[in-house]
Amino acid sequence: MATMKGYAGKILTLNLNDHSSRVELLDREIAKRYIGGKGLGGHLITKSVSVGIDPLSPDNVIVLAIGPLTGTRAPTSNRFGAFFKSPLTKIWGESYAGGHLGPHIKKAGYDAVMIVGRSKHPTYLSILDDVISFHDASGLWGTSTKEAEDAVRKDIGEDKARVMTIGPAGENMVRFACVCNDYYRQLGRAGAGAVMGSKNLKAIAFLGTGHVELADEDKFD
Repeated sequence: MATMKGYAGKILTLNLNDHSSRVELLDREIAKRYIGGKGLGGHLITKSVSVGIDPLSPDNVIVLAIGPLTGTRAPTSNRFGAFFKSPLTKIWGESYAGGHLGPHIKKAGYDAVMIVGRSKHPTYLSILDDVISFHDASGLWGTSTKEAEDAVRKDIGEDKARVMTIGPAGENMVRFACVCNDYYRQLGRAGAGAVMGSKNLKAIAFLGTGHVELADEDKFD
């Protein structure tokens, strides 16, 4: 994958059951066949989510995925997608948000982040380049998204980190609950916030310091 420009080349899986993480290389043929965040997210959900599961059970999976343009100078390339089984429709769910979080996923080194299982207690995650940490979020449970975003940045000591978080609606698994990032950006469709709440996952912070390498800077411009 090192020669595939525009890709970070890795998929990160975060297991809330045992608070473990796993990194695997993104297969070149998969990247070509399922291009873009939606393609890669769809492929990973199809592989990981069984037919008939309850969307609010630990068996559901949230995939955050981005495409090869994310983090470059291309217009609107700041967006990222979330993919999951929707608790609102009981079928395929997808939602997209802007802001600064998407490029930080790529610059942290990942083309997709998969969140599986359910934590025993309220938890938030921090992905600071290749440093993955699970944190107790009991003190954040019940706070608004803006309050939680500020608290997470303060707790990890990284003012430049970008945070996606749920509020009380997601915690209570309201089936159309949003996920917010950068205060005013939302994964607003299909109930991604309820899925995070069902996993006892309050927030995820990203900070990436890497660079997105282009195949040809002049042609890109």
